[in-house]
Amino acid sequence: MRKTSYAAFWAALLVMLTACQTLGVATPQTFNERLAAGYTTVTAARDTTATLLTSGKLSASDAQNTQAQLDNARTGLDLAREIHATNPPAGDAKLDAIVTGLTALQAYLQSRTRGS
Repeated sequence: MRKTSYAAFWAALLVMLTACQTLGVATPQTFNERLAAGYTTVTAARDTTATLLTSGKLSASDAQNTQAQLDNARTGLDLAREIHATNPPAGDAKLDAIVTGLTALQAYLQSRTRGS
């Protein structure tokens, strides 16, 4: 019972994070705001992955793969920050690419909260 409630909580949180713009929460505008949102998304996705694994909605290999992709995203965010310091357009492009990947991971995790 507790595992199910915990999974439901994280699923609801993930849906809320995705729907922030609809709820009237300001969309990050500056590079630093978008970067911070990226780091927050990585953390939330890690927590969601662990919850889905614990609740049996994600296999160990899928969880490991997701965590590895999140490691890569975190490294990409760090790199985007470094690039942005000397070449803002290139840093923005790198950040946009990482956010696209994180959006795909979020969609995958959301599908696992509803499925299985």
